[in-house]
Amino acid sequence: MNEDVKELRMKFSRIKNMGLIKSLRDGPTGIGYTFETLINKKEDQKSLPDFKSIEIKCRLGYSKSSITLFNCVPKRKGESAIKYIFENYGHYRYNNKNDCKIFSRKVFSKYTLMRYNTEFKLSVNYYEQEVVLKSYLNGKFVEDVCYWEFKELERRLKMKLRTLAIVEAFPYRKENVYYKYVKMNIYKLRDFFDFLKLITEDKIYVNFYIKNKIGDNSLDIIEDHGVGFRIKYDCIEELFYKLRHKKNSILNTVIF
Repeated sequence: MNEDVKELRMKFSRIKNMGLIKSLRDGPTGIGYTFETLINKKEDQKSLPDFKSIEIKCRLGYSKSSITLFNCVPKRKGESAIKYIFENYGHYRYNNKNDCKIFSRKVFSKYTLMRYNTEFKLSVNYYEQEVVLKSYLNGKFVEDVCYWEFKELERRLKMKLRTLAIVEAFPYRKENVYYKYVKMNIYKLRDFFDFLKLITEDKIYVNFYIKNKIGDNSLDIIEDHGVGFRIKYDCIEELFYKLRHKKNSILNTVIF
């Protein structure tokens, strides 16, 4: 078995036996920040795995929400794709031009309704080796808005997610929030073409969140809060296969 997997399982077992652990940070990111601190992982924004060769995703044990695989900025020939999308498809929250402008959408391979009869759609182009974001108006094709190259998507997927650990915890609220880490499953990545197939089946989608920077004289500053490829939680094992952990050579399988 991979030595990194063995080491992480040992660390998780220790954390699990600690019982209730006070969150080291307020808000929804506390669950992951607390766990990573306990395994001596420093917070960063790198596109590398969290613990040696393993990417870690922490989630609430009862949650069925999608999991972000990785972020990847799209391309557009001759100009910034993010700026183009924001300027041409963003909207003011309250139809007030003095208010914050935003572009926030989940885009699937099936039509995703935007505003004013505009629709977006992800298309996997095997000939050009690109995943393309297309726009339509009243059901008629308008343009290819942006694209992601296969080679870049495959590079990010394999660089960050060859091995994935999903850690589950339950929150307990007293005066502060505490977490009890109860389970960890470890997965190995399947083939890149499984990733593309899941896009065509609407099981992987792209989540955009772009807006104006908030503050005086800053409405012309665009903040890209991430263009993430996300997978539906119940489809995890279509992109990864689960590693089984045998303890003391007993035939019963123990999953941490």
